[in-house]
Amino acid sequence: MTTGFISYTHADTALKDQLVQHLAPLQREGLIDIWHDGMLRPGEHLDPAVQAALSASDLVILLVSAAFIASEYCYEQEMMRAFARQRDGTARVVSIILRPCQWKGVPVGDDQALSEFVALPKDGKPVISWPDTDTAFDNAVGAIREMLKAGRASGPRNADATTFQPETGVATNRPANASALFGIAAKPTDLDRDRFLREGFQATASLFEEKLAELKASDSRIDTDFERIDSRSFAASAYLDGKRVGQVSIWHGGDMWRNALCLSYDTATSTRNSMNDWLPIEDTADGLAFSARSAMAHVRADGPLDAAGAAAYFWDNFLAQVRSRIR
Repeated sequence: MTTGFISYTHADTALKDQLVQHLAPLQREGLIDIWHDGMLRPGEHLDPAVQAALSASDLVILLVSAAFIASEYCYEQEMMRAFARQRDGTARVVSIILRPCQWKGVPVGDDQALSEFVALPKDGKPVISWPDTDTAFDNAVGAIREMLKAGRASGPRNADATTFQPETGVATNRPANASALFGIAAKPTDLDRDRFLREGFQATASLFEEKLAELKASDSRIDTDFERIDSRSFAASAYLDGKRVGQVSIWHGGDMWRNALCLSYDTATSTRNSMNDWLPIEDTADGLAFSARSAMAHVRADGPLDAAGAAAYFWDNFLAQVRSRIR
């Protein structure tokens, strides 16, 4: 199933809610699973949650209006990142023009403008300029539905197959198993994602348990603790002369971050309503990987990570936290 992310400004909340209603039949058909920030729970950390959902999405739907373009967050943190992912071949971006505005010349990176990509409803006519907004959204969602069904029907393609890009009119070669619709590699299954995520979590838990033992053995003043909270979470702590100098919880799963490894500092709990860092799963030309592009830690990672790389990334940042507290 395609995971969809709706990017919008809260000034257009009423129209966003109407779109969500029109997308409901597609959700019931199993074509798409929609996320938007109206689904956040009280107490959840807004920006990490939004960026995690954006990173994990297959399809980003932009609800364009003057207010949307004027919003620094919508433009820089959501739209520009969405188009960067489209250029990477890891997501598809679709714009729905809500209100009349000067949207066509808006830059989206790589010397491209928004007008270079097909916008919905038909001919990019703003939703509120139609006889009624239901008709406009029906037109837009109908096009999305056909796009998703065509993507589902696309079978394996020859490695040298040529696909046509309607947005640019340029024929390009795509890798094996590429979808003519999305221009990205055929999506792994939910089972593949679940197993990859579990492998990453298990590798992280094993590395922490091993490294904590090494840390304890390195100095008589140091003690450590490792606690497996449940099958999807663990906590790790470090102490110097009995005083805690570092603690972290790492988990996966839950409503918000079901396709990501998540980390929270200074806590040892299975509660999963906030986090300090995360590694969402992404599709790459070489298969599934953990993405550190949106990660917030001081010790950065270069490129996509496998299970061992994700484990090392979290450990290095935990150790950096401990060292900063004992200097």
